[in-house]
Amino acid sequence: MCGGILPPAVSFARTKIQAPRLRAALVDRGPLQARLLQALQQQRLVLLCAPAGFGKTALLAQAAAARGPGQALAWISADSGDDLHHLLECLLAALEPFDPPWRSAPESILRGIVQPDPALRRAKLAELLNALELCETAQGLIVFDDLHRVSDPAFFAFLDELLERLSPKWTLALATRTEPPLALARRRAAGELAEFRQPQLQFSEPEARALLAGTGLDEAAVARLFERTQGWPAGLRMALGVLQGEQGGAERLQRASERSWFDFLLTEVLEQLPAPLADFLQAVSVLPELQPARCAALTGDALAAERLAEIERLGLFVDALDDPAGGGLSLRLHDLFREALQQRLRQAQPERWRLLCQRMLQTEPDPLRRLQQHLELGELGAAATLAAEQLPALIVSAGATPALHLMQQFPPAEREHLPELAFVRGLAAWTPAWDFERMHREMERAALGYARRGAEAERLLACAYDAIALMALGRYGAGEALLKQLQQAELAPAAQLMRLTAEVWAAIDTCRYEAVAPHAQRMLALLVQLDRPELWYQTTPPLRMPGLPGMTDTLERHADQLLRVAGEQPIPLRTIALQIQAWCALWRGRTLEAEQRALQAREDAHWGSQLGAVRSYQLCLDALLALVRGDAAAALQAATERQREFNHLGNPWYAYLLPLFRARVAASAEQGPALREALAELAACRPLQLPGGTATLAARELPLQAQLAWLEGRAQAAVQAWQDALALGPAIDLYGLAGETRLRLAWALCSLGQQEPAARTLQPLFEAARRDGPGGALLAGTALAGLAGLDWGPALADADAAALRAWQQAVL
Repeated sequence: MCGGILPPAVSFARTKIQAPRLRAALVDRGPLQARLLQALQQQRLVLLCAPAGFGKTALLAQAAAARGPGQALAWISADSGDDLHHLLECLLAALEPFDPPWRSAPESILRGIVQPDPALRRAKLAELLNALELCETAQGLIVFDDLHRVSDPAFFAFLDELLERLSPKWTLALATRTEPPLALARRRAAGELAEFRQPQLQFSEPEARALLAGTGLDEAAVARLFERTQGWPAGLRMALGVLQGEQGGAERLQRASERSWFDFLLTEVLEQLPAPLADFLQAVSVLPELQPARCAALTGDALAAERLAEIERLGLFVDALDDPAGGGLSLRLHDLFREALQQRLRQAQPERWRLLCQRMLQTEPDPLRRLQQHLELGELGAAATLAAEQLPALIVSAGATPALHLMQQFPPAEREHLPELAFVRGLAAWTPAWDFERMHREMERAALGYARRGAEAERLLACAYDAIALMALGRYGAGEALLKQLQQAELAPAAQLMRLTAEVWAAIDTCRYEAVAPHAQRMLALLVQLDRPELWYQTTPPLRMPGLPGMTDTLERHADQLLRVAGEQPIPLRTIALQIQAWCALWRGRTLEAEQRALQAREDAHWGSQLGAVRSYQLCLDALLALVRGDAAAALQAATERQREFNHLGNPWYAYLLPLFRARVAASAEQGPALREALAELAACRPLQLPGGTATLAARELPLQAQLAWLEGRAQAAVQAWQDALALGPAIDLYGLAGETRLRLAWALCSLGQQEPAARTLQPLFEAARRDGPGGALLAGTALAGLAGLDWGPALADADAAALRAWQQAVL
């Protein structure tokens, strides 16, 4: 059960964080630019809010460039469908050139801020704010352009929180067509807001006269045109284009005066271009940005680069960008122009429009944009397929919220009926929330939907995930029945992997520990074959796997593969790999190495991995390492803290397993009152149906009850209970409990003068140690110390007596 971050599954076009190139102004708007520049240098929030065509982007770009050298600029252009995760990812990437002094990995900040946990969100927001404050820049500016395209409430909540505590040396500038849902009244009252709305952004009559000077229009005509446009910069610019064109511009302008400016844009701008260039413009309007290679691939036009250069030279309502991929000139059409071009293309050539959109999908690297395009085309099935392919990796990279937000883009009537969306919701319930009840419901719904469609491979995959959910819920009967169906079916590799995962969980829950290692070996082979990051994450070894019989070799190989997949990225896969290495070193008896690996994992977690799976792993590891050191208080504290932090899951099975681990730690720490309390809590919270039935109850609790009897001075009862526990075989061997039990029983027998029976009791432990290491024997405390100090004579082979002494040295 894991949740965390992987390399971003849904990245973004790097042009989203490129500020537009400056072009020569058509008219000097010095007073407006001066006011805007002053606001950007003095205010916490600057808002440019006006309809399309009022020059918001150009004004911001010019003012940002005029701020002077050495000042930071993070520019983010929003797309339709962008959410908090996507925009925050862009912001962090845009800040990177200024080398913010991050206290933890930017990926960790990204993941934390998008999580629903308020405390984690506040902590990660504080890290972002501190990094901005300490960034080596005299003044910084963060721009979100085209903010009207964003509808995610979580993003605007983030902006409000950011503004509340933003360093005075940073300014946030927003360009939007619509009023953003922010606490603007509070900013106005505090004097922290500068607003530039339509009255401030529109051309004054003197500016309009200056713009149209030299066009041949008399003053009366200029006045009529100004009245017609109401100072709308885009309208005046279109008029200027007409008037500076071929003969008769004034007459064409007069004829157009009764039409909408949208029609005017098409007829008097587009139709005056050479036919090949106009056709090219219409075709490439389906692209969010225009790069030569993509335009050529879309249109088949070998002159795409030359046509883009001509478009930029003519200044046809485009912003020029520096292509970060090194592909030369990159253009972004003004929304107004792009919308006009696309509307004409859809109306005049609907089949061509659809074909071009489908070609655009073939070259679009951003899955979010592809998803949006499929939805715009009404291709819900293709959009759902893309969601099922892309969103699982996003879920483990950023949590459930961004994926669930993306699925809100689907029509409401379809959200509950598409099995792909149910499948994604099921994964979102698993990672990182561990809501297995919801996971079960959604996977069951997905399986039924796939069955109705006849999609057998997808149905079986959903069933395999459902089996995992049932095992996690402790519904062993239903889970086992589903596993039997899966065992009889022909499964694709991913479904095989999930079936094996469910079988591992079932084997652990039913105390069939010797069955785990063979399953784990097959799982590792499948993971290497598939090599998909989200599958590596979903199948990280569960917490109860380290220390199981025959597992150490497999876990060491698994950790090596996790480190290969993670590389140097600060993601939970890397942290968990270090934790597994610490477990394995501990089980091998290399306690110093285990401590070093655990410390490395803690440092790694602080930098980039703060989620539940990593935290739970760490607390378990801390408890066992403290036991080996002989620090009973620290061991109990870690076990108690783990129970407190994860008891909120509301799952009866986990409500039992958490105090079971605490009881295990209390027993090894030889803390009688704490053990008695934990056993009483276990008795009160046992689920009505234990996985594997009541036969597994003794395997889990009998060794602990034996230890309580010993600590209470009931030696004969303890010996009998330990012997009864060992008679259950490997079923008791969780966290090395079989080895520890043998040592404790042997020490009790020696205390009763029965050295030879004690030596026989120890023999299986020495055999197991040659395969996996001493493991649980290191947790036996005083029993290990006592046995290591005995003179065994002929009762114990010299090599075995030496092993006891070596184990005792390992814990000192």
